[in-house]
Amino acid sequence: MPEQPNNTETLTADKLLRLYVSTDDNDSKMPRLIQERNHYLDNIDDISTAEEVTGLIHWLLRDHHISAQGETLDEIADRLGDLDIEANTDQYSELIFLIKIATERLDIIMLDSL
Repeated sequence: MPEQPNNTETLTADKLLRLYVSTDDNDSKMPRLIQERNHYLDNIDDISTAEEVTGLIHWLLRDHHISAQGETLDEIADRLGDLDIEANTDQYSELIFLIKIATERLDIIMLDSL
């Protein structure tokens, strides 16, 4: 049984990702984990490692039924943008925005580590 967050505990991004991996999609705790994930994505500057940023974005992509297909985050954003253009929609605009913000954060983390 995976460790579950209580209502007063603040989860680190790392701990959140570990709980996500060990929690079944249909578990009643998943909506809470998703809420925490969205909080971190809304405050992405609070995430300090590339692994955490990448893990949270790939979780988000999975929730939207989008496969990375071996692509970089920039390539995924470009592909989603192309799909929006072809369909004349903005179905993926918010997701593309989050991917671009995550990519910027990853660049900052990389530069800070030099």
